[in-house]
Amino acid sequence: MKLFVRIALFLFLLTPLNSKADVITSVSISGLTKTKESYLRDIIFCKKGAEFSYELLKEDELILRNLNLFFHVSSSYERDSTDIGWDVYFKVEEAKYLYPILSISGFREQLKIQAGFNQINFRGRAESVGLVYQYYDRHSISFFYNANKHKNQKTGHELALTKYSTVEPLYFADTATNFNFDNYNVSLGGHYWIGKFMKVGLGGMYMYENYKQLDTTVFDLGQFDFFFHKYQIRGFFEFNKLNQNYERVEGFRGCTYLETIQTIDYPGISFIKFTNDLSWNKEIGERGNLSLHNRFGISTNNNSPFSPFVLDGFLNVRGVGNRISRGTAEAILNAEYRHTIWDHKWFYLQLAGFTDFGTLRQPGDRLVDMFNYNEMKLFLGGGIRVHSKVFYKVIFRVDYSVNPINPQEHGLTFGVGQFF
Repeated sequence: MKLFVRIALFLFLLTPLNSKADVITSVSISGLTKTKESYLRDIIFCKKGAEFSYELLKEDELILRNLNLFFHVSSSYERDSTDIGWDVYFKVEEAKYLYPILSISGFREQLKIQAGFNQINFRGRAESVGLVYQYYDRHSISFFYNANKHKNQKTGHELALTKYSTVEPLYFADTATNFNFDNYNVSLGGHYWIGKFMKVGLGGMYMYENYKQLDTTVFDLGQFDFFFHKYQIRGFFEFNKLNQNYERVEGFRGCTYLETIQTIDYPGISFIKFTNDLSWNKEIGERGNLSLHNRFGISTNNNSPFSPFVLDGFLNVRGVGNRISRGTAEAILNAEYRHTIWDHKWFYLQLAGFTDFGTLRQPGDRLVDMFNYNEMKLFLGGGIRVHSKVFYKVIFRVDYSVNPINPQEHGLTFGVGQFF
């Protein structure tokens, strides 16, 4: 009996010692210049008094990287001075946060210019606020204010005011004609984090659109100008476990998006749209990076020139041309391999090889028809990437691509940022 009591007493005394051995006793964050340390402490899960695990430490490291604020994030840990807990350390390398937006991109005779500013660490809390002017055939301007994660770790928001204007081709049976297109909209959305790397969101938008025909082509609708009042309701689910490591990235991101756009007084062109967007990235050796991207979308199959999906050299298939086709479903596949050939003190230089594939379902057609030979577009190409070491995720890109089946279809495209 005395032996049993002694064993029980020993186990009782031993239990709290074991629990203390896995407790975090301190958390330090070094390298901060602009970002508020209190904000980072709010959004990570390694906190004083919490149970320590290596997996938790690495997940917090990834959370900090995915803020898109730091060139580099590292973490370490060690026994505290009493040898009964753990001291946790995070070290970050901050980027410049207020930077000008100057983007010139194009192919063939098309040119897109963007100029403005973006503060990606507004108030030191990873909020983004900016103003952007764009010239793409015509003049546009946009203001936005986004917060990916609030102090409560659970919510975020998006706000945008936009006037978007361009020359838009519309397709009426076998006839194509160009319109001056203007879209004025206000958009507001919010999201909720349901896990460390998953969030769901809801939002809405009010739009006023007008189309003014630029030529005298006669088509079935018998009118030359269109004016629409629209509203959008949208929702999404996103999983993002990308790991940015200077110029290279590894991990997976997936986003499922559902929206409805209702046109007041013109229900025939209202639609519901579903899109699933996936990307996967793998570091190859010490300098290589393989990226794969797939997007599939489908909408209400209205036989209308105002279809929501488009094939465009700026958006999905490099070299294909300027908004060459519209449809009510899309399938896009992109693959790209990038290899770093020069690590300069101001930039990284990469060579890239890629293939882009895209196809649309024409309005009113069956889903299987989008895989007809005439609808599919395939381009192969190569290019260069210049990654700035001064401004975070600023990448200058030049690509040349050609259709291997019809080599007369080719193009040079250039822009800022990764293509996908």
